[in-house]
Amino acid sequence: MDTYVIDSNCKYYGLDTDILMENSGRGVASEIEKRFGTRNKIAVFCGLGNNGGDGFVCARYLSKENRVTVYLIGDPLDIKEGAARLNWNLLKHLNIEKILLKDSSDVEKIRSDFEIYVDAIFGVGVKGTLRRPFSDVINRINEINGIKISIDVGSPYFIPNVVISLHTPKEGATAVIDIGIPKEFNDFTGPGYVNKLNFRASDSHKGDNGRVLIIGGSEEYHGAPIYSSIAASYLSDLVYVVSPNKCAKVIKSYSPDHIVYSTEKRNFVLEDVEYLMNLSEKADSILLGVGMGRCKESIEAVIEFLKNITCKKIVIDADGLFAVKGNLEILKKNDVCITPHLSEYRMLFGEHLTEGNILINSEKYGITIVAKGEVYLISDGKRIIKNFTGNAGMTTGGTGDILSGLITAFSNKGTILEAACAGTFLNGIAGDITSMEMSMNFRGSDMLQRIPEALKFCRKY
Repeated sequence: MDTYVIDSNCKYYGLDTDILMENSGRGVASEIEKRFGTRNKIAVFCGLGNNGGDGFVCARYLSKENRVTVYLIGDPLDIKEGAARLNWNLLKHLNIEKILLKDSSDVEKIRSDFEIYVDAIFGVGVKGTLRRPFSDVINRINEINGIKISIDVGSPYFIPNVVISLHTPKEGATAVIDIGIPKEFNDFTGPGYVNKLNFRASDSHKGDNGRVLIIGGSEEYHGAPIYSSIAASYLSDLVYVVSPNKCAKVIKSYSPDHIVYSTEKRNFVLEDVEYLMNLSEKADSILLGVGMGRCKESIEAVIEFLKNITCKKIVIDADGLFAVKGNLEILKKNDVCITPHLSEYRMLFGEHLTEGNILINSEKYGITIVAKGEVYLISDGKRIIKNFTGNAGMTTGGTGDILSGLITAFSNKGTILEAACAGTFLNGIAGDITSMEMSMNFRGSDMLQRIPEALKFCRKY
């Protein structure tokens, strides 16, 4: 699992960052001494984030039996995390040399007489071109002879001899150390998934943060695509909705936030498939089936659409699930997530839901399954992830449409499994916030209004 995701989730479940940082730094120091002994001259290069915090703790433990110098790249006042700041302050009282590298002119302070150079600069989450002075520092360390060690993963362009990964193996891992995270936490949703996928680059433009196409609605059911499209619009730049004529008019009049297209008949029909295919070219991800109805013509249109489209991220919900019953093999051409409740699961697979058979069916059809219930089960055929958010008030209409809209939007920023975890967790948090404010008697539209608050809740972690 992504280190950022597990760190955030651990905090949500009560395992604080300062505990993990202490365990990480101590474990790395122990591994270094196990491999290279004691009485070494060691330089630890630290950034301003949590990887730097791991380096501060590591330096503290190494200083008991080694001569340690800590190089901090940047200004101590800019250390971001409370746990990292705490461990930097601890170093002030210890017999550890501390050198600040505030700009590129300070690179000359990096000495070449150390036996070991430890990289605790960036860790995970930073890729691509580095700005100065980080690039100059890393280039200088690479030029020096000595043992090079990275904590968790190598920082960009750093060339390590040893990579000591934390909790799980990362790219280039030489060793993996246990930092005290319960193995069960690997299989829980949490705010980490939401925070990882809910980001917008400062230099992004309209459309860079996702384009969603929602194919749904019918003459009878206009509410479902409205719920899904509003939910998706909190996360994606552009939301396209295509519905049969009368339904499209209702959706268009409901909100100016969506781009609405219409087909000619009262329901989707086979003749609409080419039009749907053309609209799909605009989208990064597609939600199929909400409010579509179960008439024969619509089912035929869904099957024909799925037979012809390839290499798209597609979420199938509600009436779309009824349409693909008996045709699950056609889902393998795309990256598909289905979101059945328990009776829909039995309809699709002809068996009751168990942890064993959700794994089997996910793998068999190459899909991600989100099985809705008191505890949601999410599987991509390799693992099962559990979601505990949500409450009984969410049996009201529309909450499933909100969920499918969130998953579809999140899939533009990550894998469909990550999107399923993020969407399920966020949907439940929005429901829980609504329940706290209104008790158990609320509507799906009440939940929609709490999505921004639910996103803000996740950012606390």
